[in-house]
Amino acid sequence: MAISEPVTVATDYLLGIMSEVLGIVLLTRNRALGQTSIALWAAALMAVAMGSYAGGTYHGFHQALSAPVAAALWKATTISMGVASFLLLAAGFSAAFSGQDRSWLIGGAAVKLVAYVTWMLEHDEFRFVIYDYGATLAILLLLIITGRTNGLQGHRAYVASGILVSIAAALIQQSGVRLHQHFNHNDLMHVVQMGGVWLLFQGGLRLRDHETPKTR
Repeated sequence: MAISEPVTVATDYLLGIMSEVLGIVLLTRNRALGQTSIALWAAALMAVAMGSYAGGTYHGFHQALSAPVAAALWKATTISMGVASFLLLAAGFSAAFSGQDRSWLIGGAAVKLVAYVTWMLEHDEFRFVIYDYGATLAILLLLIITGRTNGLQGHRAYVASGILVSIAAALIQQSGVRLHQHFNHNDLMHVVQMGGVWLLFQGGLRLRDHETPKTR
C-alpha cells in the first residue's frame, strides 16, 4: 500500500507519540497530587495524540481507503482536536476559578464543544478546527495575562509560551507555506507544534487547582 504523504504521516505520528507520552507522564505524576487541572491537561494531550494518529493515517492512506473509512478518519481527527480544546479550557478554568464559577465556566466550555462537534459533523475544512482551538488558546492566554491561574513558579511563562508557539503553528498551517516539495505546511506545522506541546506539558506540570475560599 503506497503512502501518499509520507512526511506528513511521519510528523503527525511523531506529534501523536510525543503528546501521548507526555500525557501519560502528567497522569503518572499527578497520582500523588490529585489535581483536577493537571488531569484535564493530560487528557487534552492524549486527545491531541488521538487526533494526530487519525490525521496521519488519513493523510497517508486516504487514497487507498474506502470513502466512508477515509471520511470517518477525518471526522475523528477534527473531533479529537475539539475534545482537546475543551479539555485544555476546562483545565484552565480549574486552575483559575473555584466553586460555582468553575462549574458554570466548564459548562459553557462543554456547550462550545457540543456546538463545534455538531458543526464539524457537517463540515470538513480544517480552518474550523483552527478557529475553535484558537478561541481556546486566546481564552487561556487571557487567563495567564490577567494572573488568574494558580500554579507553581513558572507555570504562566510555560503555558503562555506554549500557546504562542501553538498559534504560530496554526498560522503556518493556514499560510500554505511549503519549504520543499516533500515538506509542506502541514509538516512544518507538526514540527512547530511539537515545541508547543513540550511547553504546554511543562506548564501543565506546574498547574494547581484554584482552591475554594474558606468561609467562617
